[in-house]
This record gives sequence, C-alpha cells and structure tokens, in this order.
Amino acid sequence: MLLRRLLHSSRRLGHRLQTLTPASAATAAAASSSPDFRAEGSEKGDVFEEIFKEEAATAAVASGEKAPGAGADELWTLSGEDEKDPFAEAVLGGGLEGIGGDGAAIDEADAGEDEEEEERKRLERRAREQELMETLKGPNRAFGDLIEASGITEDMIASLILLKDVRGVPGLPPLREIEDETIEKMNATSSRADVERQKQEEIAKARVRQVDEKGRAYGTGKRKCSIARVWIQPGDGKFIVNDKQFDSYFPILDHRADLLRPFTVTKTLGRWDVTCTVKGGGVSGQVGAIRLGISRALQNWEPGLRPNLKAAGYLTRDSRVVERKKPGKAKARKSFQWVKR
Repeated sequence: MLLRRLLHSSRRLGHRLQTLTPASAATAAAASSSPDFRAEGSEKGDVFEEIFKEEAATAAVASGEKAPGAGADELWTLSGEDEKDPFAEAVLGGGLEGIGGDGAAIDEADAGEDEEEEERKRLERRAREQELMETLKGPNRAFGDLIEASGITEDMIASLILLKDVRGVPGLPPLREIEDETIEKMNATSSRADVERQKQEEIAKARVRQVDEKGRAYGTGKRKCSIARVWIQPGDGKFIVNDKQFDSYFPILDHRADLLRPFTVTKTLGRWDVTCTVKGGGVSGQVGAIRLGISRALQNWEPGLRPNLKAAGYLTRDSRVVERKKPGKAKARKSFQWVKR
C-alpha cells in the first residue's frame, strides 16, 4: 500500500514538471522511461533516491541551473535574463555608434565648407589685386582708367595719396597737385554774400533788354507812401518830374544829388532823358521812389549795369515806414507828460 502511494505521488509530480518547463518534462520523461520505474514491481534501484533526484531537478529548473544528470542539454527558462538578442545588439549598439559617427562627419563637413569659403574669398581678393596691378602696369593706365579700375570716386580722391608707387606712371598728374587741390576744396569757404553775388551774376547774364515800342525802358519805384513811374531813353540829360524840371520840383541840392546817384555809379550821367510821374508821400519819400525807379529802368535797358547798382544798394526797396501810433501814447512811442497829482 505504501509503495502504491509513493508511485502515485511520483507520477503526479512528474506530470506537474511537464506542464511547467520543457526541461522538467524532459527530466520527468527520462525518469518515467528509466528501467527502474517502468514496472511497479521492479526490484532495481531505490524509489526514494529517484524521488530525491526529481526534487533536485525541479529545484535546478527553478534556479536556472542545469539539472544533475542532464548532460549537455540546455535548460529553457522563462526569465531570459542571461540571454542576449543579436538583432537588438546589432540595431542599438551599431545605431548609437553610427549616430555618433554621423554627427562628427557633419561637423567635419561644416568646417570644410568654412575653409572653402575663406579660401574662395582669399582667391578673389588676390585676383582683384592682380587685376589692379596689371591695370597699373598695362597700357590703359590713364588717370580715368586708374580711377575706374580702383573704384575710387571723386569724394575719395584723397585716398590716392596711399598710391605712392604710381608717381612715375605716365598720364597721371603728380600726387602733390591732387593733394593740394583736395585740400584747397576742403578749406575753401564761400560766404553768403559771395554766393548771392554769384547767383545775381548768373541771373544778369540771362537777362535781356526790355524796352517799349517807343524805345524807352520803364521802372517802378516805391518809398514810404510814394509811388513813382520812370521812363528813360538815350538823350541829352533832360529830367522831367510831373511835367516840371527836377531842379524846380526839388529845390534842395541834397535831393537832386540823391536822384543823380544811379547815373554816377554807372558812369552814364548826362546820357539819358528821364521822364517820371510821382505821387503820394513827402519830398524824401518821392526822392527815394524816383531813385529806385531810375535804377530799375537802367537795369532793364542794360542788364550789365546790375552789379554796380546792386553793390551800391540802389536796387533794394527801402521798407521802412512810419511806425503806428499806440493807444495811451502821444505818438508811436512818445508818452504824455507825467503828473503826480
């Protein structure tokens, strides 16, 4: 009875081992196929020894070691910790190394491109210098060609001082002359009066004679409240003011001298017949108006007389007028007598 129970438990244990692992199944199959357990009534071997072997094989399978007596057969386990996947090693290991290698290759490519760019710029600069030297030493070495080849503008003429090696080149002016001209232009100062005079001269050159159908030149003059209209023409020096001789119209000598000053400045005294009409204002205002009219008439007759008249100030309209009276004042600025009480 005891023997039957032991055999039944051993068979049950073998069945469990077969369900757990292929290694345990192989071990159980080997145990079941052994000649000692092939028949229940076998007298060879020890039953308890076989049970101990089966338990040792089970413990070995659980610990991942070879079962005793398994020989060279490898045990299959579920853990797989000691096993290595060759595909994973090839992908991950080689891939990471490949990535690192590609990054280094990219850096090397960038450095190579930078070096190529610097080399290209250096070659272009060298070619530019060589072209300039060929221009300087070649047949087309005139001043204009040199300027065009070197890229120098008029504002950069001063930089030609640096080209001291072209002093002996034919066709180029001495550098000293270029330097002196540049310094002279920089130091040249034109005042406002000079600019204005130059403009007036240009305008005078563009002016033409203006005469009416009777061959007279006309000019209008104003001074304070007086307005004068003046006509001049070549003659014996007659001077008519409002159908009167000017010496009778202006008895004061200073007024007469003031009227004849435009002719004195232009050195044409006694060569013109003057006819004028004047109205408004006083004597001094009428004298100033007539003088301005005579000056403008002379300019219209002969534009070349303008510079002399302009320099003397006879073509400028005198804008001074009487200042208006202020309220609370006796006149424009005069105050009444102050009384304490």
